[in-house]
Amino acid sequence: MIATFWAQVPAHELETTARVLVNLPEIRLCAAVTGTDNLVATVWLRSLGDSHRLETALAERCPALRLTERAVVLRQSKRMGRLLDDDGRSTGVVPINPSAEPRC
Repeated sequence: MIATFWAQVPAHELETTARVLVNLPEIRLCAAVTGTDNLVATVWLRSLGDSHRLETALAERCPALRLTERAVVLRQSKRMGRLLDDDGRSTGVVPINPSAEPRC
């Protein structure tokens, strides 16, 4: 399961907070962005309940971090070029071609 968290962090705490986040095993992407929310993190979770556990850990380790929005992907049919069945097991491969013409 994938979740994306948007957060606000005071500018002087942004680098320190990001360094803490990237060392958590669940974090797949951590980026400073522009706008009201200045940090975005994408995480891999084993279950929906892990989201609450991770949010609690973030609050303890990063007191300056304030989560403002969350989005959870409950089911994904493809990850990194692999087709997945309902249990998340690989059933085939679709090669990723970054130079291919986009399909509309």
